[in-house]
Amino acid sequence: MSAAVPLPVSVLVARTARSPESQLTAWAKNLGREAAAMPGHLATHVSEVQAGDRVTVRVGVTFASAKDLLRWERSAARHHLLADVDELTEGQPRTFSVDELGCWAPRGPSKLRMTLLIWIALFPIALLMNYLVMPALGHWPVVARTLLLTGVLVPTVVLVTLPLLNRLLARWAGRTP
Repeated sequence: MSAAVPLPVSVLVARTARSPESQLTAWAKNLGREAAAMPGHLATHVSEVQAGDRVTVRVGVTFASAKDLLRWERSAARHHLLADVDELTEGQPRTFSVDELGCWAPRGPSKLRMTLLIWIALFPIALLMNYLVMPALGHWPVVARTLLLTGVLVPTVVLVTLPLLNRLLARWAGRTP
């Protein structure tokens, strides 16, 4: 019988900065660097969420095993950093369970927004194809015309018009694509 292989373990915590100018994000990145120096460290994630004038910093660390995580949690470097964080934050740290991990992952556009974007990206190409090309192919069988139409539409929309539309909308919304 083979020995059980340890599974990676993650700890996810969010802290609210005492003030918008707080050095909490810099502190969290430093915590990540210290964690990265520990045996078994796999990843660190630091993100900042702003709601009005409140800034919440999320920190996640992943280690190869529970034993490695425990070594990190008991380390002098971590304890030294935790001693400094209270003056930068307000309230208690918020930990996340596996069920709450969705709030850490970036969310894509809604189905409705995606449907609208695809339709907007598809319409001009379909209109041009139906106006300029399809009349000349009236003698072709329906299956062949449909194959040609979809063979042009799908790659054009996926590779050209949809990315272009996303870039334009990202600029318009003030985001970088």
